[in-house]
Amino acid sequence: TSTELLAASALAGCIQLAPRYERPAAPVPATFPNATSVLSGTAAADLAWQDYFADPALRALIELALKNNRDLRVAVLNIEAVRAQYQLRRADQLPTLNAGLTASRAPGTGGNNVSAYSAGLSVAAYEVDLFGRVRSLTDSAAAQVLASEESRRVVQISLIASVANQYLALAADEELLDLTLRTLDTREQSLKLTQLRFDNGAASELDLRQAQTLAEA
Repeated sequence: TSTELLAASALAGCIQLAPRYERPAAPVPATFPNATSVLSGTAAADLAWQDYFADPALRALIELALKNNRDLRVAVLNIEAVRAQYQLRRADQLPTLNAGLTASRAPGTGGNNVSAYSAGLSVAAYEVDLFGRVRSLTDSAAAQVLASEESRRVVQISLIASVANQYLALAADEELLDLTLRTLDTREQSLKLTQLRFDNGAASELDLRQAQTLAEA
């Protein structure tokens, strides 16, 4: 009845025994210590990776990794599962209403038909949240949604960092290889020149051996 609904609504706002959560201060700075004017005031976690990496080849690799990484897909699916659980917890805060309407016709006295109608409304599967238990469960489910979203961000940031580190390591190795090849070419040219000078008596055997040692190294 309407009286029962009003009473249930009044009791729903009763005592909340759960302690109020105060978020502690993070032990790390919110911004980079020597940030430029472009990044000043922007939290490191809020920087888009597309703005951080300018190399088109690296961007393409990161996008490919984000699209095909299994751990990241699992993290996204976990968010959907936790969000569905949160919706269920929110539904527990509201009563389940059952409504019914019936009609019947029967012959009456005098040969006339008599129509009878009845309507009903009932509240089922509802827990009166006197001490805030249901509300606390809902808050807990909401916190789990946020935690799962942050877990997804952690997986994504770790994946981006891994791809970027491997890419930069490869680029450094390629530069080192190119430098080594150019150094080898220079030392081989020096060895040929020293060999020519040694054959003509203009260089000692020590100079020749030193040139050979440098080329072999």
